[in-house]
Amino acid sequence: MVQKLSATAQVSDETEGDEEKVLPKYLIDFDAGTRSGRSLPMLIASRRCYLCQQADEEAPIDADPKQFIDRITDHCAAERDYLLADTPLKEAIFRVLLANGNEPMDSEEISVVLTEKWAMTPFPRNTAADVIAKMAGNSRSYCIARVPEPEPEIVAVEPDPEPEISPAADQPEADSPDEAKSPDEAESQEGSSSDAEEA
Repeated sequence: MVQKLSATAQVSDETEGDEEKVLPKYLIDFDAGTRSGRSLPMLIASRRCYLCQQADEEAPIDADPKQFIDRITDHCAAERDYLLADTPLKEAIFRVLLANGNEPMDSEEISVVLTEKWAMTPFPRNTAADVIAKMAGNSRSYCIARVPEPEPEIVAVEPDPEPEISPAADQPEADSPDEAKSPDEAESQEGSSSDAEEA
């Protein structure tokens, strides 16, 4: 069984620092097989091991392809001849996706699987992630499709509410009784106070 790996690769940028780059993912598109007129159940069933194919009582033309993927994941992918070193690269990508249960995988994850699988073989193969990405992006005959990237969420920014102005703040402060009097009234009041004291 293929070990599931991390979905992202770390990319170092000298000017902007380290940032996380999300790589595109690939899977086997069942709808693509229908559109192209290919029998995807037959395409997948033929990648099982010899014993599993011999156990079929009838041709799996209209069968559910998921049952064959499950069988490959649970049994056939562990067989020695499932992913031979001389397997064409597009075929190898197809088989890796099947062995992973057709869960979306990016080019880095597929590259790691193939590099580990073919590390000790006498056939040098270029299994770099960029090569895998180019091959996976041009594998319509295997119904391999790129997983659409999710649309970014648009977050609405609400404007800050305007501060409320209390009615009392709009009115001028009331003058004190002394400030409200005119100069003539003030002098008159002082004069009255003096007369009262003399009396």
